[in-house]
Amino acid sequence: MEEFFSEREQGKKELKSETISVAVYNGIIGIYGKYKKNFALEFPLHCPDKGDIYDTDIELLNVSIKSYIPDMKTPVELKDSSEFVPEDILDENEKYSLLDFIEYCYSKISDFIDGVYHSYWGHRHLTFLRTHDQREDFRDEVNRIFERNGIVFYLDDDGIIKRHLPSDMDNLLENLVIHSSDDKLNELVNTAIQYIRKPQADSRNIALEKIWDAFERMKTLYEPANKKRSVAQLIQNVSGQTREFDNMLDIEFKALTAIGNDYQIRHFETNKIAIESMKHVDYLFYRMIALIDLCMSDINVSTSV
Repeated sequence: MEEFFSEREQGKKELKSETISVAVYNGIIGIYGKYKKNFALEFPLHCPDKGDIYDTDIELLNVSIKSYIPDMKTPVELKDSSEFVPEDILDENEKYSLLDFIEYCYSKISDFIDGVYHSYWGHRHLTFLRTHDQREDFRDEVNRIFERNGIVFYLDDDGIIKRHLPSDMDNLLENLVIHSSDDKLNELVNTAIQYIRKPQADSRNIALEKIWDAFERMKTLYEPANKKRSVAQLIQNVSGQTREFDNMLDIEFKALTAIGNDYQIRHFETNKIAIESMKHVDYLFYRMIALIDLCMSDINVSTSV
């Protein structure tokens, strides 16, 4: 969609909000309303005369939505302005239900064109296409609403809701090359990156746990039986034997190790500190992935101590 005047003059909003207002909810439901006929292949209404599909069975569609997304209010409709104001914020259940709903819609939408007009019943039979243009139009419109409201979420072309990361972290992850000789380390880092992009708090906590697992594994690659000596070798390789940088890396390794031991990242005993804010999760993930990125190109260097 084309940019609005305010975007041309002032630039686009920073994508940093994870809250969804009633106004955004109603905007998404309005888009859904535009595409109701696109669900007809999955939930067909058949012409009484010829049996061709001419529309969507909305009752069956709502039954399906409710069965897949139990917390989604059905029938799906706009929130009543007499009960809500546009600035009201959805609670967590409503927010995640809406995000699930968007994924659901994307998976069920089919492209069609209006076919033969049936004058007796006053409808057109639908001809379904093998393209996905209308489904992509739906995705673009949803993402545009998120973008206009500075919301971090977006519907990717694989049909999964993801979130835009803080720009510095996003740039790092986009350019990060996972190429160590240790397959398990590569797997842990890739899994962490996959989870940190997801909107749910649980997924992002998993990302933090996985990236810390990768850190602990990385520390043992040179000498599995002696982690301290293994870390010293890694730091020496990364620092290029520069004493000042060697000392700085040693401090960072120890600090991140302490964080992993003291906070509820890999250990969840009652005396461990809980991480309550998703901003703190992002910060710790960014700090750790930056260190792993720095080390990655040196991991394959000779393992001799």
